Amino acid sequence: MYRLLFILLLSFSFTQEPCEGTCFSEEEVVNITNNIKELQFDVEKYKEIEGNLNLQIKDYIKNDSLNISLINDYKKQLEFKEEMIDLVKPKWYDNKYLWFFGGMIITSGSVYLAGQIKWVI
Repeated sequence: MYRLLFILLLSFSFTQEPCEGTCFSEEEVVNITNNIKELQFDVEKYKEIEGNLNLQIKDYIKNDSLNISLINDYKKQLEFKEEMIDLVKPKWYDNKYLWFFGGMIITSGSVYLAGQIKWVI
């Protein structure tokens, strides 16, 4: 009975099996766990950053399509403006030289006629 009790006590006192392969100390295990936690945090952060970048890309694509439609609208507006310029040509009486020389002739004629008046006193 004593032998059995002695063997039982010895088996509980030496329960740790010898390490096969690589064994880590407590400090190394703590460092590994801290590194794993840090890497998990980095992965979550990078996933959040990737989600934000994807949203920015979608917004950029939407803004780009809006800009393209605005550019097309401006091109059509320029085409309409050129058509309007071609349609609305100045008339013969919108000539600035005509108005200038016409004004000179009328003014000189008025001055000439005023000089022809004889003043009777």
